[in-house]
Amino acid sequence: MPSVLIIEDEYALAAALATVVRRLGAEPVVAASGQGGLDKVSRHSFDLVLLDIGLPDMSGLKVLAEIHRLPKMPEVLIITAHGTLDNALEARRLGARDYFLKPLNLAEMQASLRSLLSPAADSSSTAARPAIADTPPDPTQAIMIGAAPGMQRAFAIVAQACANDAPVLLCGPRGSGKTLAAQVIHRNSARSTRELTAFRPDEWPTSEQEQALQVALTRAAGGSLLIEEVAALPLPLQGVLMRAQSAASGPNQARILATSSANLAEEIEAGRFREDLFYQLGVLQLTLPPLQDRVEDLPALAAYLLGRAAPGLELTISPESMACLKAHHWRGNVRELASAMQHAAAICRSAVILPRHLPEAVSSSMATESAGHLDATLSRALNVWLDQRLTGPETDWPDYDALLAHVEKQMLETLLARFEDKPTRLAAALNMNRATLRRKLRDLLARE
Repeated sequence: MPSVLIIEDEYALAAALATVVRRLGAEPVVAASGQGGLDKVSRHSFDLVLLDIGLPDMSGLKVLAEIHRLPKMPEVLIITAHGTLDNALEARRLGARDYFLKPLNLAEMQASLRSLLSPAADSSSTAARPAIADTPPDPTQAIMIGAAPGMQRAFAIVAQACANDAPVLLCGPRGSGKTLAAQVIHRNSARSTRELTAFRPDEWPTSEQEQALQVALTRAAGGSLLIEEVAALPLPLQGVLMRAQSAASGPNQARILATSSANLAEEIEAGRFREDLFYQLGVLQLTLPPLQDRVEDLPALAAYLLGRAAPGLELTISPESMACLKAHHWRGNVRELASAMQHAAAICRSAVILPRHLPEAVSSSMATESAGHLDATLSRALNVWLDQRLTGPETDWPDYDALLAHVEKQMLETLLARFEDKPTRLAAALNMNRATLRRKLRDLLARE
């Protein structure tokens, strides 16, 4: 019988994972700390390890580094409440098979466990594992910041892209960081010794685009080619790109990293983008969220961009200014935020960024953002959500309890993230009975 070591300090989650493992015909062994897990893995041979990064006594990455030194390393699946790019890259470097974000999708986790614990996986798992670099990548060359769920998912995919050589399609609104993500992937990949060649179709006259693309493909041979705003490629050049990629092979083939702010599904439907090229480029697909969907990242992002705008100065952002940043809609996304921080750094003559130092469009955001406005936004979002679920004949509608459970699940997931996925802390903060909260969490997990 296969054995699975679960290194997780949250009792409810560890119990749920143990149930899933038993359901798959394997024997679960639970450790509530990093040292406890290392003690068990030193005495017994496990087929698979489920490892939480946020352990009470040490980082799960330190545990993973010790497991990586074992003569026969088991498969490792990482679990984390707060994914960061550095964590995702380090986990991949140390040989972790996959990277799961809390709150866990247990159905997805079960599917991954089943594939790794099946007999057929024994012969293929070693070959499928990406090569591990001897030294960690340099994190100072390109930085992606974010704790929002959308960014955590993006970091996991970036780590996957760094560990293999497949084409990557990076989507998201303008200014969301697609080019930066492509740079991170290249700099942490096996092709990092070669320069990243960039090509943007709309920077060239129509008559010169094909020649410029051919030059870029030649220059990128054996390295990576970043095609920015690939939807701007005319249809004939899309065919040129397809044929060039199909003809190239081995070490001379350029790895394509393509970005798009356009909705490529709509472009395909309109006949402006080749469907076969979409599948060729989108072996791995990464979507970066707009800044308005990751407001919790604003303090860290703004501080970092302010430091970039004023190197050597210790500028801080006042609470009033941060409130303005959070109220602004950021149609230009991270690029607009970077511009706002440059503006503030240019005119501020003190150590604190006040609202008057921000661009007028940003500093005036608080005047239009009120509790009533936020309530209206929530009401609109709720109406859209209900419209999506209450369609078709009334006999097919979900019942009230199912609708309420879904809303409660979303709220609890958001609250848990704010308390580092610790139900005990959340219950204390909300003056809620701990047993009641754990029961709700258990019931919500059981619904998945």
